[in-house]
Amino acid sequence: MIKPRSPRAVAPDLLERLKARFGAFPLTREWDLSIDAVTPGATVLSLEPSATTTNGPAGVVNGGVLATLADMACALALSTRFDGRMPFATSDLHIRYLEPAQSRVTVTAALLRVSLRSAILDCRLSCGEHLVALGSAHFILNPSAKDAE
Repeated sequence: MIKPRSPRAVAPDLLERLKARFGAFPLTREWDLSIDAVTPGATVLSLEPSATTTNGPAGVVNGGVLATLADMACALALSTRFDGRMPFATSDLHIRYLEPAQSRVTVTAALLRVSLRSAILDCRLSCGEHLVALGSAHFILNPSAKDAE
């Protein structure tokens, strides 16, 4: 098995390919989720809170929504090592909630470590200048997976 190399840059069309791939997902459309940037080993997502993603009239983004955002941001960041392919699966996800998320949520994820079999990433979820959650994810790699599109 060949260890995937970190690209020095991502393909110029990678952001558009990922937006096209995930833009059709009902979750992406219903949650008003946006893939804002991809760079080697990193990504930025954002979410506008809505009735679909918040816990009632208080307007606080649901914790499960935040965890899903963390997982997706980490997966997209890792996918930059595979030109957008995803030959991996989440094996565990940890999230620490710090404050209620009551406005636009920005999620930044970055690759920390990768080996032949796994990868570890971290992410930060913020509302403006306020850090609302911290996350980390571990992925099992299978670079030869045929269904990793």
